[in-house]
Amino acid sequence: MQRFIRCLSAIAAAMVLGSVPVLAQSVKHTPFDVTSYKMTVSLEPNSRHLAATVDVGFTPLDNTRSVVFELNGSLKVESITRVDAPVVVAEPTPRPKRPVKGQAPTPTPVPVGAITFVQDQAGVSDLGPSVRIDLGQEIASGTPVTLRFKYAGVLDTPAGGPLLNKRLAFIGDKLGYLMYAARWFPFHDYAADPATADISVSLPAGYQVVGYDDTATGSTNANGTFHFVQSRPGLVGNIAYGKYVVRDLKYGGTNIKFLTQPGHDDRVEPYAETIGNALAAYAKRFGQASFGNNYTVVEIDDESLDFYSAIGMLFVAGRNFEGDRETALDRLQREAAFQWWGLTVGLKSFDDAWLSQGLAEYSAYSLREAKLDGPKLEELHRQQLEKALTFEPTASLLRAPAALDDQSSAYKYIMYGKGPLVFRLLRETVGKDKFEKILRDFLAQYRGKRASIYDFETLASKDAGENLRYFFARWVEGTGVPEFEADYQILRTRGGKFITRGTVKQNYDNLRLPVDIELQSEGSSGDKIQTVEVEDASADFNIQSDGKPLKVVIDPHFKLLRISPDLRVSAIARRGIEQFKEGNYAEAQTQFEAALKLDRSNAWVYYNLGLLYLEQRNYDVAIDNFKAALASGNIDPSWLTVWANIKMGNAYDAKGDRTRAVAAYKRAESDPSNYDNAQDSVKLYLGTPYDPRTQKNTATK
Repeated sequence: MQRFIRCLSAIAAAMVLGSVPVLAQSVKHTPFDVTSYKMTVSLEPNSRHLAATVDVGFTPLDNTRSVVFELNGSLKVESITRVDAPVVVAEPTPRPKRPVKGQAPTPTPVPVGAITFVQDQAGVSDLGPSVRIDLGQEIASGTPVTLRFKYAGVLDTPAGGPLLNKRLAFIGDKLGYLMYAARWFPFHDYAADPATADISVSLPAGYQVVGYDDTATGSTNANGTFHFVQSRPGLVGNIAYGKYVVRDLKYGGTNIKFLTQPGHDDRVEPYAETIGNALAAYAKRFGQASFGNNYTVVEIDDESLDFYSAIGMLFVAGRNFEGDRETALDRLQREAAFQWWGLTVGLKSFDDAWLSQGLAEYSAYSLREAKLDGPKLEELHRQQLEKALTFEPTASLLRAPAALDDQSSAYKYIMYGKGPLVFRLLRETVGKDKFEKILRDFLAQYRGKRASIYDFETLASKDAGENLRYFFARWVEGTGVPEFEADYQILRTRGGKFITRGTVKQNYDNLRLPVDIELQSEGSSGDKIQTVEVEDASADFNIQSDGKPLKVVIDPHFKLLRISPDLRVSAIARRGIEQFKEGNYAEAQTQFEAALKLDRSNAWVYYNLGLLYLEQRNYDVAIDNFKAALASGNIDPSWLTVWANIKMGNAYDAKGDRTRAVAAYKRAESDPSNYDNAQDSVKLYLGTPYDPRTQKNTATK
């Protein structure tokens, strides 16, 4: 699923108490499997109140007398009863005689099998807000149990939920939403315990209510009670209501329903087209997902996550209908992929998040990759590599879910930066055809089931025809990346040709990887690429050319996960870009300056510093940094020239110096590059001066 949100309440408590790390405090709980939910929910928008009666069917996997469910701390449990078995009352104890001094009083008899519970609304336990239930008697492993919970509460702030500053459940007078991750119903084993659901939601007239229903008849509305049935096990309980502008569209065979707030319908068609095309591409490539042919996109407020995917549904914050359109389109491709990875194929545990988040981002990344070539494709590859390196030493893909807050920059860069690159590296290692077979077989074998990284490794090894333990140990379970170098000599043949013979080396033992070696040479014959298989620490290469060799470049198109002096600088700068995006300007400046300490001639870092100062309206310093980028003598990537001149012109315009602004735009106009529609921007600013009050500068992607 889209977000594997861990409960942060326990982390906060540990920080307050100054105790040992939370992971060291975790208590082993009795394992059980939730199989079904039957929910009757009443919503009162004006008072922001929810009241619910929920029957939870589950099966203990060990003999047990107690179980623990998570539940949002804003909700107060009124009662818990067992509805699948009679309660046997113990024989009353005879009235005791006058108590004897020193003798304990006879306890009041309690029913045999009576349910008792303790609710932790504050979330001081290792699970966060939860309910510990004594079942009244030991239940044998494999025995089905149904408990009825009655509870109520006000849902209007993040309090009680898994995130400290984002609402995942909200009841308001204009709109409301209930997400699975909010734990608004008795909840077990986040993202890894799918169940069926029968949900009835009632609220006053005048609202539209949306949810997922997989029955042939679809959801129903009877006098303000909306009924949703999810007959196939999944991650349930995703509901939204409001007063929407509704658009029904169809792209790529999928019926896409958009429910937006008034004034936000101008992006519906491009967003629907992006989603529809992505769904169609994934279905063709991997096979059909479980959500069927109907997909709903519902707008929520800006106090929640930007995007949240559920089976057949996508919640989108209102700001995404107003902000950077290209960024939103990229995210929509990822969100569409979650219908396959995390929802059709579930996870055995949160530790397996790479199989959902990393694979969803890889799927979206490969769509963008297929539409690009030349410098644009190379820039995409380099950006992904830089993102992968930014926090790479912090945690492995396997350990990141347990070690990091999944809302942190480090987690996102590891899972969405390194994660997809490792899938691409697997593609390069086993070959495209075998890799595509791995993904199709993974979907087919684990459709409607839960899978672990180990399961994926086993399947991948079978389809690849080799034991891939070396790959998963290095790239999924470990941290650290190789650094390559080449030793070579150039020989002249009797026929006037050249042979470049050498060895590519790297700093890890037992590395197995295909590595591209590019020979750049004079003449019209062009550059030549040879792929060598590194089986341990090195591999030899031998490349013949007509023109005189100029340079040997290792991994020229950034296919590998590796480090180099220039990439080391870029990784630090990427941290600055992330801070810039989040509005932490002082920290962004610190990171950019740290990168410059390693390379004082790095044009890309100077350019980003210029953008940072331009955004802060420090125009003279911005101009100085754009000039430094252009004067560095090592302008890489090449598009920096045209964009540094455009941004310099923006800074002059913002100062009211139109003459120098036009001169900068003219220099950009004479540049042959049209990267990212640069020449359209030049024409715009030559016609209309840049106005900082209406236009915003952002960090480069």
